[in-house]
Amino acid sequence: MTVILVASAGGSPGVTTTALGLALLWPRDVLLAEVDPHPSQVLLAGYLRGLAAGGRGLGGLAQSYRTQPENGPQQLAEQTLALTEQPGRRRCFLPGFTHPRGAVLFERYWPRLAGQLDDLGRIGTDAICDCGRLTADGLPPALLQHARAVLLLTRSDLPALAMLRLHLPELATATQQTASDLLLGVVGAGRPYSGTEIARQLELPLLAELAWDPPTAATLRDGAPSPKRLTERPLWRGLQTLSVRLATRATAGAPPAGPEPPIGLPGTPR
Repeated sequence: MTVILVASAGGSPGVTTTALGLALLWPRDVLLAEVDPHPSQVLLAGYLRGLAAGGRGLGGLAQSYRTQPENGPQQLAEQTLALTEQPGRRRCFLPGFTHPRGAVLFERYWPRLAGQLDDLGRIGTDAICDCGRLTADGLPPALLQHARAVLLLTRSDLPALAMLRLHLPELATATQQTASDLLLGVVGAGRPYSGTEIARQLELPLLAELAWDPPTAATLRDGAPSPKRLTERPLWRGLQTLSVRLATRATAGAPPAGPEPPIGLPGTPR
């Protein structure tokens, strides 16, 4: 079972874009779960171009939990949509909350969802959870308990790093208690600080430097037309390498101690 949580401390460093890119490029069957406590329809309206969820998602899952004793992976699968129609790997999407109080009402169901993600793992499907911005309560403890890794994204400017420092001590403690890897991803490194500088100051393993590549990000997040040679774009190549690295790390355990070279290229505006 592999559960990866993707989150940020604040701002908009591309959590949804990164989570979606990982899901599209993941080397195994995967479920992308939108568990951001702040209601968002970004992927439905953007990448999926206005696709109607038909009541499926976390709201529908909560209703199912209230009325059905069933607790297996099928109950979760019924609330998902196809992320892509391309043949090959199964890539599914669980839409998120649609109401400002959705996360509050779902609070008692996080352990049940986490258990079903475990069930999916037993039949060969990994889970990538788009957690959005960290709240004052941190990440849902039940999801964190089952997570193999938490990928914490940040931009490289001082306001983003200051916000990250506020949340980092509590998150570091929580991941230590659950034995989850806490990994750093820097979006747009070199604007102005490098990923290496940031990782050294925060004392976190640097897993990725993802390029500042607005055309590719717009394609993933907003459903904008693909730029020419999308698969050769720096952000796409970075996400492709990151997906392999995360999947390998999650199944084989952490690499030997020592510096790990970041992936991707330092971002420059395109």
